[in-house]
Amino acid sequence: NARAFAAMANRPPVRHLLGEQGITIPDDTWFVGAQHDTCSDIISWFDLEQIPAASQAEFAAFKACVEAADGLAAAERCRRFASSAYPKTARAAVRHVENRAMDLSQVRPEFGHATNAAAFIGRRAATQGIFFDRRLFLISYDPSQDADGGILENILLTAGPVGAGISLEYYFSSVNNERLGCGTKIPHNVTGLFGVMEGAGSDLRTGLPLQMVEIHEAMRLQIVVEAKTDVLERIYGRQESLRELIGGGWVHLSAKDPDSGDIFVFRRGSGFMPWQAADEPLPLRDNSPDCYRDETRAVAPMLIKQPSFSGESD
Repeated sequence: NARAFAAMANRPPVRHLLGEQGITIPDDTWFVGAQHDTCSDIISWFDLEQIPAASQAEFAAFKACVEAADGLAAAERCRRFASSAYPKTARAAVRHVENRAMDLSQVRPEFGHATNAAAFIGRRAATQGIFFDRRLFLISYDPSQDADGGILENILLTAGPVGAGISLEYYFSSVNNERLGCGTKIPHNVTGLFGVMEGAGSDLRTGLPLQMVEIHEAMRLQIVVEAKTDVLERIYGRQESLRELIGGGWVHLSAKDPDSGDIFVFRRGSGFMPWQAADEPLPLRDNSPDCYRDETRAVAPMLIKQPSFSGESD
């Protein structure tokens, strides 16, 4: 999909048609498709030979930044893998996750979405500088550009069921793995390319294997939306699928007022109610590795020092 989108967006006729619709893509913009394998952390770039010569240097710098971030992400993941020996460098971490992803005897190549706890739908500035320990789904949304909530409604109709599906799959597979998950994956055989069974003689197993939920804390997804409560209430009233998820208590919904910053929690049968957190300052760390160093379990949110415009840390 990324490769097809990039190919279309780079075509002059497509850009001309978009311009007629009020969507202007600058002439010096070039799209590049890529794929991130979240198990091996390998990033594959497509059609690099088509990048204009004038953009080659900028792309090389961008690619280096992405690969540096990829290495840091691999290092964060390795703290969960007891067999990794907790590599000290990003390069060693990347090498380890690549090797374990290609090891057919490895029953824990990745932990996937294990430890997921919440989703934030809003401006990235609201979460900048906070270490969430990979427990938060981040969906970018700007309420200042969506007065009637039309964009938000589409986001909720997609991110809501997807986030809830991931969360509940881990939830039920954690609370009763033998019946609602599928037990240990060691004796599993792929059957018909659509399921797994134990050995050659069991019923098809459903849910997630034990090796994917060992580190998961069973909880229902907390969805925090940066929006006015009246906008969310109108969307809730229109969409039956959201009423089933939220009203049924399968996910929790909270609203962060985009102007005041006040938090409102949705209560079934009562609507949005004001909520006030305890005034407890978060720990401040120099960087993200300092937030989880020597910790293999989930850590609470922490603040990370942000560079100031002068180049100094605040």
